[in-house]
Amino acid sequence: MSVLLEAKELTKQYKGLRAVADYSVRIKQGEIRGLIGPNGAGKTTTFNLLTSLVKSTSGTIYFEGKDITGIRPDQIAEMGICRTFQNIRLFKNLTVLENVLIATQINKNYNFLSVLLSLPSFLKEEKRLINYSLEILETMGLLYAKDIKARNLPYGQQRKLEIARLWQLSQSFSCWMSRRQV
Repeated sequence: MSVLLEAKELTKQYKGLRAVADYSVRIKQGEIRGLIGPNGAGKTTTFNLLTSLVKSTSGTIYFEGKDITGIRPDQIAEMGICRTFQNIRLFKNLTVLENVLIATQINKNYNFLSVLLSLPSFLKEEKRLINYSLEILETMGLLYAKDIKARNLPYGQQRKLEIARLWQLSQSFSCWMSRRQV
């Protein structure tokens, strides 16, 4: 398998504090990795470095063999590298499906008038977005919960929902950026 993401000697220094020191990792396509450590060990900073939310003091990051060190966070997201945060940020009063659908709105292919009049173009696009969201829920093992309010899911399932939303958002963002550049 080819290397998907690689960090070499990634370091982040804040004046006298070294938050991350010489972090290196190679993640192959299809691998699942975890990052564990005590509070203050630099786990969040490492993810912020990999997603370019924080600029590294030194080191290099490669994605699919391409040096992505220092590029903007929106460009990182466009490539499909996204992250969640420690605190779950769901729309708790919406259903699981509605939470994923919200992330599709950046990728919608209709306008206000077509929504207002329920034109066939709107209905067709809405069906496409729903079907894609259902596919993501199935992949994440959450299809059974599509009509359940997010607040009623156990913590682990809420985390999975947040990842599903992130997956949808990264795909939608990538499509939106592609359309914007045309």
